[in-house]
Amino acid sequence: MVSERNPSASAWRGRSSLLITGCAVVAAQALFAAATSAQTVVEPGWSLIRMIPFENPVAARLHPWDGRIYVARRDGSSNGLYRISIEGFPSLLVAGSDLAGVCIDPASGAIFQSDSVDGIIYRTAFASTGRTAWVAGFHSGDDDPGGLAVAPANYRGRVLAPGSALVADYGFNGPDEIWRWSPATAEGEIALHGDNGTLVDAYDIAIGREHIYAADNGGTANGTIYRVNAGGVLTAIATSQPLPEPTGIAVDPRGETLLVTESSSGSVVRVDPATGQVSTVITGLSFGAPWPSIEATADGSMMVVSAFGSDTIYVFARCDATDHPELDCDGNGIADICDLTTGSASDCNRNGVLDSCDIANSVSPDCNGDGVPDECPNCPPVEVVFIMDTSSSMNDEAAGLCAGLPQVAAALGAAGLEVHTTALGICDLPGGAYVCLEDTVIAMLGTAVPGNPSAAVATLGACPGGLQVCSEDWGSATSVVAGLYPWSPPGKSVRVVIPIADEGPWCGDPATENDSASITHAISVATANDVFVSPIMGSGASAGVVALAEQLAQGTGGQSFSSSKPSIDIAESIVVQVLAACSSAPRCMLGDLNCDGTVNAVDLGILLGAWNSTGTVADINCSGSVDASDLSILLGAWSA
Repeated sequence: MVSERNPSASAWRGRSSLLITGCAVVAAQALFAAATSAQTVVEPGWSLIRMIPFENPVAARLHPWDGRIYVARRDGSSNGLYRISIEGFPSLLVAGSDLAGVCIDPASGAIFQSDSVDGIIYRTAFASTGRTAWVAGFHSGDDDPGGLAVAPANYRGRVLAPGSALVADYGFNGPDEIWRWSPATAEGEIALHGDNGTLVDAYDIAIGREHIYAADNGGTANGTIYRVNAGGVLTAIATSQPLPEPTGIAVDPRGETLLVTESSSGSVVRVDPATGQVSTVITGLSFGAPWPSIEATADGSMMVVSAFGSDTIYVFARCDATDHPELDCDGNGIADICDLTTGSASDCNRNGVLDSCDIANSVSPDCNGDGVPDECPNCPPVEVVFIMDTSSSMNDEAAGLCAGLPQVAAALGAAGLEVHTTALGICDLPGGAYVCLEDTVIAMLGTAVPGNPSAAVATLGACPGGLQVCSEDWGSATSVVAGLYPWSPPGKSVRVVIPIADEGPWCGDPATENDSASITHAISVATANDVFVSPIMGSGASAGVVALAEQLAQGTGGQSFSSSKPSIDIAESIVVQVLAACSSAPRCMLGDLNCDGTVNAVDLGILLGAWNSTGTVADINCSGSVDASDLSILLGAWSA
């Protein structure tokens, strides 16, 4: 019996880079470059390794347990606490309207959030959703808790015990104070610094190994950095230059100096608390609001900056790991996180460890010695063609597609896939939000619908006019692309078409019998050409149109998705759709060592040439050696 086996041909497996070809990637990269060009790293040693689009980020924090970013959103849509995946996709953990600070308790993993209007600190347990009121009011009257911080285990100052926490109350209509509270026990808060007229608007607080510091933005005057001493006594640090509007503060554990976000100049500065010397670290940021906006990780390897004004979270890293072998599992002198983000290494099983280290440390098997853990996705190159409805109602979805392509590239590349994409309009290239479209279906492939369509759907773009127009004829466009696009030879790639639209598949709404005919024919053409079709329906799509999209997906082995927040969910849905196509794609037959669709003398030659060797594709049964057992399996699968 001939069974299926995951292919192990090196041409198909172990690709750590994702290739997005054509004008689509040029446009996507141009958008990324435009967004990042303003950020300038001034202080040597830091590199920008991640840029995550996120509306109105407040106090983004990198969790030490799972390596994910947790961040609040305020004054935007769908406010609350979010968890951001490795690929940069956010998911809402708990809704909350007025969050002003976030901190993570390294002992329990719990994520705490301050609500400056309710005057409450909330607790969300690690790996859960929802929240519990933890500190429900500091005193009678107005409370405005903002920045939160937990004393690290190595804290040896005299203000509080390791593991205890502080919160800065910025006193919008009430006292400006600093309170002590416990991440382990609810309530029981104690005022550490009462309002004696010293603080004006202290939005953030940070705790280092030796000392505690608060950032006060000064209201209409210049801001001040204070050292918080025993008994809550504040000592102003005389800085070498004014800090007009300091809003966020963190202690850099490599040297115990301070990293401060200065809102008026859009910069991160370093302050030496011993001398007051100020130096610039990063410029070209937009904070736009006074909320806590910077974190330094406990090992000092990364800095997370929340740019509220530009809807972006930035992650900067110290990539030189010469003196930090714990951050460099492969010993190449570069921090592993930087190897991954530059594409020089892969983590296809997404466990936060380089694949090469997983294999070297026997965490992951690598039966055929191709350098890729055996549990990783196993897929030939993937060809994806996007078909974009370019009517004005699709502007948000188009913007989500074009802005999300870099995230898609990062996610699928990290999964070890090689993906080639083409983004097409149907008959128009409007520009603007549609900047990543490189051509139209009609210009590239013509208007004749392949196969044997009914007369009504035989010509792409032959629409009656009015509300029914060519730019929305995505059903016929799917047939044209599935049947006429210059795909790689059969068996050499996974073929995926992703139409993105919000109206009927035949020329738009209203839906008629021609829409059903268009979908039925698209299914026949796609299946005849081994194409997965995975539609994405825009937020305005009717239930009937969504049902037609689901019919098309089911008929071709694809997945249908309905977008509700294009700027967030379009990119993630594409990743899910491509991975699903890979998992559904036919695999090489057992014994087909070169994955050419047949077991023959070529495969026999590969096996005999690898006799008694280890870590090779010819070790069919993964016994650790190519021997008679593998030969028997190959001969049993011999093609007629």
